[in-house]
Amino acid sequence: MHTELPGARVPIRMWADPAEVEDAALRQLHNVTTLPWVRGLAVMPDVHFGKGATVGSVIAMEGAVCPAAVGVDIGCGMSAVRTSLTAEDLPEDLSRLRSRIERAIPAGRGMHEEPVSPARLHGFATAGWGAFWDRFDGVADAVSFRRERAEKQMGSLGSGNHFVEVCLDTEGAVWLMLHSGSRNIGKELAEHHIGVARKLPHNQGLIDRDLAVFVTGTPQMDAYRHDLFWAQEYARHNRAVMMSLLKNAVRQEFAGAGPRFGEEISCFAGETEVLTRQGVRPIRDLAGAWHELLTTGGEWVKAPVESFGEQPLYEVVVGRFGKEKVIRATAEHRWLLRAKTKHNRMEAITRELRVGDRLDYAFPHRVSGLSPAPSGVARGFVFGDGTARPGGGRACALFYGDKDAALLPCFQGVGGTLLTYYYRYDAATGVKRHVPPAEVTPERLATGEVRPYRRLDGLPREWKTECPSLASDEGELYGWLAGYFAADGEVGKTGRPAIWSASRENLEFFKAACDTLGIWTLPIRSRVRRGSAREARAMYVMGISRADLTAEFFLHEEHRIRWAAHRDAVERRGWTVRAVRRTGAVEEVFCAVVDGTHAFTLADNILTGNCHHNYVAEESYDGMDLLVTRKGAIRAGEGELGIIPGSMGTASYIVRGLGSTASFRSASHGAGRRMSRAAAKRRFTEADLAEQTRGVECRKDAGVVDEIPAAYKPIEQVIDRQRDLVEVVARLRQVVCVKG
Repeated sequence: MHTELPGARVPIRMWADPAEVEDAALRQLHNVTTLPWVRGLAVMPDVHFGKGATVGSVIAMEGAVCPAAVGVDIGCGMSAVRTSLTAEDLPEDLSRLRSRIERAIPAGRGMHEEPVSPARLHGFATAGWGAFWDRFDGVADAVSFRRERAEKQMGSLGSGNHFVEVCLDTEGAVWLMLHSGSRNIGKELAEHHIGVARKLPHNQGLIDRDLAVFVTGTPQMDAYRHDLFWAQEYARHNRAVMMSLLKNAVRQEFAGAGPRFGEEISCFAGETEVLTRQGVRPIRDLAGAWHELLTTGGEWVKAPVESFGEQPLYEVVVGRFGKEKVIRATAEHRWLLRAKTKHNRMEAITRELRVGDRLDYAFPHRVSGLSPAPSGVARGFVFGDGTARPGGGRACALFYGDKDAALLPCFQGVGGTLLTYYYRYDAATGVKRHVPPAEVTPERLATGEVRPYRRLDGLPREWKTECPSLASDEGELYGWLAGYFAADGEVGKTGRPAIWSASRENLEFFKAACDTLGIWTLPIRSRVRRGSAREARAMYVMGISRADLTAEFFLHEEHRIRWAAHRDAVERRGWTVRAVRRTGAVEEVFCAVVDGTHAFTLADNILTGNCHHNYVAEESYDGMDLLVTRKGAIRAGEGELGIIPGSMGTASYIVRGLGSTASFRSASHGAGRRMSRAAAKRRFTEADLAEQTRGVECRKDAGVVDEIPAAYKPIEQVIDRQRDLVEVVARLRQVVCVKG
């Protein structure tokens, strides 16, 4: 559990013992809270003094970001892959394996003599590689001369606490793990932007010049975010190249065992539909750009979608409410599951899915306090039941009977004069036919043969011809949905609301608007609809969640009564696996790369899977949109997997986040130093290092004494202090460790 430090302008929640944190780090933390943009600060158990900002700090700011709080190692993160090897496959002497890894992956300040060609890496997806390097031309001019060096450092480790490791889990399985970032190019980009921030007028007079910020909406912020995203992408590519080189080294060393590797990136066939903020799109159409995608916990995040080359595909058949659909994915794609009583599996790769597995799901956070705006209701009703005069004329609304009369107050102040007309319903054709005033008699009105309706002209033409923007005010958008539903919706005997249309496109927009507001919808289905004595018509229908709507949504009393009687009915939202089979097809595949959560949402709200610290993310807490920076911390949203490594010679942990909002859904990124590098070199000797790393194949010379385990906090203690932030999935112990 955390401790809240006193004396700060905003809460400082600390998952460490304040008495064990050095004074310099405590001063840094209190200095951060003096910034007017800061709304909260979470401190991880690996906290220690850092250059610019405290390592192990998570800072939530409104409308600003501090580049020093991101750090100079932009995109620093972890990758881990389980192999088919076991402890029995490893020789007693692992020095040859370490030497092979060191030859394959340059460490320290080293780099490759020539840039690594992705085309020469086993199984490496080259699609998008050229486009990534083309984007280098858009980064800050101050580093433009560093391209050659950046290309040669791609696939290199660096120094400090970066490492490449071979580990064993508690079941004896061999894992490959590495920790690195954006190398020198990320450092120089960060230092350039920190320098720019220090010179801005609003940063003069700060208590600490390292806390200079960029403010949202300024060109300096836009330039920093652009370069930040590029550097994060560089870091991810760097780890991918290193992991490919590491796998190749392991293949060569254990050629007789034929090692296989789990996939870091899992992919889908191009037709697979993905839920974006702008609606559902085929994943191939999203490739090569960043998009707002729905991730774990109902949050929207910006992430790139990329091609990962041609790969063999499986078919996964899933079903719900009597409907089946097919999703094609690679054999190693990671699916997130909802636990069943007979098993507690939380995930499975495609080829290990079982019939009956229930796929996890995600829905956008439902907007609280929704109330339909009258102007939105009016526009939605006209879209459904209005008409537009030919030749570019204005639109009009038609109101039939007491039912539609309930909508008239929403039209106050718009349109022309409200006029009354009469119609006769033709039961043979199902058509309402206009009746001239001269043919209207009291007798015909009394018998219902002729009925009145009202017409309001002079309304904006786009109300009938165009859907509103998804970026509209939430009340306006909710009102549009309510008005359209009043025109073309129904509530069945079970209380299920459903919207009908002859246009699938209209329902797809209705669905996208619901997604924007956090309202769950069922899949769109085609139906043949028949009226009395009418010909059958092809129509589309879509059900809407009872629980996500409010009474105000239902403008017709009959709808409201039926809905209210069943609003608490149980609704099954997830899909179930019906079949899994090989296809024999080999096609280009695509995947989103979502940092932190490693998860994004497909059409029909299927949450699927795809580690990275030192970054900035847009997140919402307590109704505020905040920019959250994690320096030496990882995101730990509910159900999200992460890696927390210990010092060399100790252990590392695979963890699953618990989604604590108190920590801004974060956890530590490692053990954390308890003394500086200089202090460690003064205190410890090569003999101490050899003793503390006994049983681990690693360097034991003076060049890495500053990385001795005793210079770091005990990893078990760090894990124990954040039991309310993460749960342990696996414990790994190092048997080989490579450092720069």
